[in-house]
Amino acid sequence: MRSGRRTLYALVAAVVALGAVASCSADPAADENATVTADPVIYPLSLRYHRIDVVQDVPYGADRLQQLDVCLPADSAPRTTATPSVAASAGAPGSAASSAPGGASASASPRAAVGTRPAVMMVHGGSWSHGDKDTAAYRAVCQYLASEGFVTFNIDYRLAPTDPFPAGLDDTRRALDWVFRPSTLETYDVDADRVGVFGGSAGGNLAAMLAVEDHESTAYADGDRIRAVVDLSGPTDLTARSTRTDGVSAAFQRRQLLYLGCTAYDACPAATRASPAYHVTADTAPFFIGHSTQEFIPLWESQEFAAALRAHDVPVTFVAVRGTAHSIAQLDEAMSKRVVAFLRRQLR
Repeated sequence: MRSGRRTLYALVAAVVALGAVASCSADPAADENATVTADPVIYPLSLRYHRIDVVQDVPYGADRLQQLDVCLPADSAPRTTATPSVAASAGAPGSAASSAPGGASASASPRAAVGTRPAVMMVHGGSWSHGDKDTAAYRAVCQYLASEGFVTFNIDYRLAPTDPFPAGLDDTRRALDWVFRPSTLETYDVDADRVGVFGGSAGGNLAAMLAVEDHESTAYADGDRIRAVVDLSGPTDLTARSTRTDGVSAAFQRRQLLYLGCTAYDACPAATRASPAYHVTADTAPFFIGHSTQEFIPLWESQEFAAALRAHDVPVTFVAVRGTAHSIAQLDEAMSKRVVAFLRRQLR
C-alpha cells in the first residue's frame, strides 16, 4: 500500500463512488461495494454447535471485566490444561505491559509463530455501556466462527459511564496483546500471522480503532498484527457531526457522550480521539464493513470511513443492507458466509 495522503478530491470521489452499488456474491472481490437485503434470522443463532468447545472466563487482566471466552474449532483442544495466567497477561499489575501506554509491552518482543490456525478476536456491542460476551447472539457468532475453522476469542471489557474512554479501547488492546503472547498462541494453536478482529456496533468502533492504531503498537518487533477487520454498524465519527441526523436517537447521543466522558460535543477532545475515521493510515488492515441503510447509526459514517480507507489504498468490502438491522442482526446466512469468505481470504 502506498503511503501519504490523497487529495480531498480523491476522498470525495470515493464517497460518491459508494453510491454506485453492485450486486454481491457470497465471496466478494477484495475491494467492492454491494447492496443486499437480509433475511430476518440471525443465522449463527439458528445453528447447533455440538462439537465446538468453549473455554469460558479466561482472564486477560486483573479486572472482573477483563475476561474472554475461547471458542475452539471442532476436534481441537488447548494444548495444555492450564490457560495463560493473569500475571502473565498484558496490563496485569506488576507486568511489563502495565507501565507502557495502551497496555503494550515496555520492550518489543519478536512475533512467536508457534501455531497453525487462524484466529479472530470478537468485541461485543452495547453502546459502550452494556452488553457482554455471554449474550446469546455473540456467543453464537463466536461458535459459528469456530465452526468455520477460526479460533475465536470473545472478549468483555470495562464499560461506561463507570469507565469511560479510553478504558474500553485500552482493554481491547490489552486483550489483543494477550492473544499474541507466545503462551496463548501455543495453547490455542494460533498462527500469529493470521489474526483478525470482529466487532458489532460499539464493538465495531473498538475493533476499527484497534486496526487503525495497530501500527503504533510496540508489543511486537515486527509491527502490525491485525490482518483483517469485520466492522458491523460501528460508529466511526463520534464528533458532533454524528448527531446531526434525524436517525440518531437522543438516548444514543447521551450514551455516546457518557462513553466519551463529556457533557457536550463542543468541548470534547475525546470525540476525535475515539473516532476511527480520523486515524486511518496506509498500514491499516483490509476491512469488511456492513451497515444497514436505515438504522440509527448514520449510514454516511461507514460510507465516509470506507472512502477514507480507500484513499489510503486499504482494500474494503462494503455491504449496505437494506432496512434497519443493526450490528450482528445483519448476519443472515448470506451475510454470515460473506464475512467468513472475507476472513478466509485475508487470513489464508
